[in-house]
Amino acid sequence: MTFRSVRSQPAPEVMLLELQGTLDASVQDQLEDALREAIRSAEKGLLISLQKVDFLDSSGLGALLRSWGEAETEGLRFALVLVPPKLLKLLDTLGILSRIPFYPTVSDALKEWETEKEREWDEEVVERERGAGIALQPPPTREAAQLWTMEIHLGCDPKLISVARLACAGFASQLGLGLDEIEDIKLAVSEACTNVLQHAYEEPHGRFFLVRCRVEGDGLVLEVVDEGRGLPPERPTNLGTMIMTSVMDEVHFLSGDKGGTIVRMIKKLRFSQ
Repeated sequence: MTFRSVRSQPAPEVMLLELQGTLDASVQDQLEDALREAIRSAEKGLLISLQKVDFLDSSGLGALLRSWGEAETEGLRFALVLVPPKLLKLLDTLGILSRIPFYPTVSDALKEWETEKEREWDEEVVERERGAGIALQPPPTREAAQLWTMEIHLGCDPKLISVARLACAGFASQLGLGLDEIEDIKLAVSEACTNVLQHAYEEPHGRFFLVRCRVEGDGLVLEVVDEGRGLPPERPTNLGTMIMTSVMDEVHFLSGDKGGTIVRMIKKLRFSQ
């Protein structure tokens, strides 16, 4: 992740924080430091540009939500600007855009803040920006796909979360899924892996987890498996689990009496004849 903080023109009392790259658990501390510094430097408002962000999961999203609360506590205006269509879809699905103000451009935000008028959403434009997914590969036959499997073992290191999501995305790209669906898979896998690092082990250093991909029936099955403490009797719902269930067709959380957890996620497939 990289970031650049500048004073907005023609409103130098407003700070513009431009974020770039991947915003996941591996850069969460850096992101929160950058947000806090931007809040300290702002006089009247803070704009967060996501134009160059290529991936955002619950770790990055949580940091943005916390900074929004901190800005409001300080009496600052706060908004997201220049959000790419794939992130716009996620934020809209999770209801974030009904909470945090969003503007297509910096000038739109400044104009709104100057006039204090509420901007109405043009839903037709937003829908057009989302676009339709385009399959990267023609779908295989059902019989051929049943033979495909992948399994990787990874250490509990935040930097390896990207390895898991890219490996699963590569597997999924051969099954006729569209770009939007592959982005959903990357996001869900990232959330499941982040849960392992944050909750499975009391001390994650030196521990491992497993990522599996296979085709069963009409679905791509992705599993993230750990040997940690297991789930409590009443599994808590957090932002990460909400994201997983919103982007996948099915999500199941399985935990044994002796510990260990399997997060099983399913994405429906279309097969050639």
